[in-house]
Amino acid sequence: MNNSLIPPINPNMFNPNVINEETNKTLKQLFKGKINGSFLIKIKSSVIIKLGIQLLEYYNFHFDCERIVTGRDETPEYDICRMIVGIHRHHSIFLSKEEIRNNEKSESYQKQIVKEIIEKIKLRQYGSAFFRKKQLIIGDEFLYFPVPYELFVMCMKSIVVLNNSCNWLAVNYGDIVSTALSALTLMENNFLSNAYPPCRGMIELYIKTLILQKHPEAIESYAEFSGFEIEQSCCSQKYPEEFNKLYEQRKNQSSKSRVDYLHYGWLDSIVAYNSTENNRYSIYGIFDYLMRESNDTQSDSLNEIKRLYKMCHGYTHGSTIHVKYPLLQYFETSMMLYYVVRNVFTEICNISNIDISHNEPNVAEIVDRDFAILKEQYRIRSTENFDLYYGLSNSK
Repeated sequence: MNNSLIPPINPNMFNPNVINEETNKTLKQLFKGKINGSFLIKIKSSVIIKLGIQLLEYYNFHFDCERIVTGRDETPEYDICRMIVGIHRHHSIFLSKEEIRNNEKSESYQKQIVKEIIEKIKLRQYGSAFFRKKQLIIGDEFLYFPVPYELFVMCMKSIVVLNNSCNWLAVNYGDIVSTALSALTLMENNFLSNAYPPCRGMIELYIKTLILQKHPEAIESYAEFSGFEIEQSCCSQKYPEEFNKLYEQRKNQSSKSRVDYLHYGWLDSIVAYNSTENNRYSIYGIFDYLMRESNDTQSDSLNEIKRLYKMCHGYTHGSTIHVKYPLLQYFETSMMLYYVVRNVFTEICNISNIDISHNEPNVAEIVDRDFAILKEQYRIRSTENFDLYYGLSNSK
C-alpha cells in the first residue's frame, strides 16, 4: 500500500482542549440568535463544573450499541445548552437589550441560572430525556422554558404513579395527564394553535372530575352516560332507547338539546346541583356550581380556568389558526396546563402517599415559583412588549 495516500494524523484531534474549543464553537453557532454565545458557554461550563462526577447520574456516558444504532445517544452539553437558552429567555421576556446584557454580566443572575439548570437536570429522567432533538417547526423551544418543562415532568411522574391504579379517579386523572402531554408535545414542535383543542378537552375532563369528587353518588350515572355517548357516536349513530327515556324525564325540562343532555345528563343525579338556579346541562353550569361552592382562592382559580377555556373556542372550531405572536399562545397554553396539571399532580401524590420531593427537587414548589414570573409577564403583555421580544430575538 502506498503510504503517501494515507492522510497524516492531526496531533490535535485527540487533544481535550482542542475538542472542547471546537465543541463550544459549534454550540455557539447552533444557538446563534437565541442567546449570547459567551454567556451560554460560561453557564454551561459552570453547570458541568458544579455537578462534577454527579453528571454521570443524569446522563448515560456508557457505551451502548443499541443507543448508537437507534441514534438515541445522550448529548449532555447540547441538552444543557437547550436548558440554558430556555431558562434565560424565560427570564428575559419583555426586557430591553440593555437589561438582558446587565443580567448576563451579573454574578448573582449567573448563579441563579446555574441553580435552575441543575434543578432541571435532576428532573430530566421525567423531562428532556423524552424531548425531540429537532423541532418540526423551528422557533422558540418552549418545552425547555421552565413552566412547560416542569409541567411535562409532573405529567410523566403522574403516569408512573397511576400505572398501578385502576379506579375511576385514576382513569380520569390518567386521561387528563395524557391530554396535557398531547398539548405539551404540540407546543414542543411549535404547533401552538393546535395545542388549544386538547387543552379545552383537558379542562372539561378536569371540571367533571372535580364535581364527581364532590358528589361520588353521580359516578355510576356518569359511567352510564359515557356508555350512551360511545354507542351514539361510534356505533349506531342513534340515541339509545334507555337514554331517550331518561331524556323525557330530565330534571331541567327547559333544556331542549338532546346533545347537551347526552353529555351532561348525569348531572341529574346530583341533588344539590339541580336545586340551584340556572341549572344547565353544560360545562359552564358545572363551572358556576363549583365556583359557588368553593372558597375565594379556589373560586379565583376556577374563574381563571373558565376564562382561558372560553378562549379555546376559536382554535377548536378553526376560526383562529395563525397569530402574530407565538409567545402569547405560549402564555395561554402554559396557564391552562398549570392550573390543571399542578392540581392533579398534587392530588395524585396525596392519594398515593408519594413524597413530591423525595431524592429530587420539589417540582411543585419550583413550578409555582416560575409560574409567578410567567403570570406577571402575561399581565404586562402588550403589542409593544411583544414587538420588543421578537425584535430582540434576531439581534444577538
